[in-house]
Amino acid sequence: MTFTEVVVSAVILGISSQVSLQGWSRTSQATASSARTDQQVRLLEQRLLASRRALASALVVDADCRWDREAVAGVLKGLSKDANLETSWRFEPSADGLWLVVELKDPDVAKAFKRSQLVTPAGLGHCSREVSDAQ
Repeated sequence: MTFTEVVVSAVILGISSQVSLQGWSRTSQATASSARTDQQVRLLEQRLLASRRALASALVVDADCRWDREAVAGVLKGLSKDANLETSWRFEPSADGLWLVVELKDPDVAKAFKRSQLVTPAGLGHCSREVSDAQ
């Protein structure tokens, strides 16, 4: 093998090694990002589930199977706080629903994750069948 062939082989080997390492680096970054995204989505879902469970187990409806707004606010404000999560709620004016909104506030994420869910007293099991059928 001549000196020129050895140099060319070394250059080709160096370039292919560099490209291979860059590919592995991108793959590991994508894997870490995906794992972080999965964890954040799981955190949002856990907060919604905790809110639903708290509302389902508390006395938050009146005799007509409508939300007691002060009781709902008290239950939701009593949930544990998380620095990266912002929880809000609003009552649906055209129905008996309550919108629960959970948003991830993470400065390291370019796009914030947001999840909302409509819950009703009947959907949480607070209303007897007669009241639900009459409405």
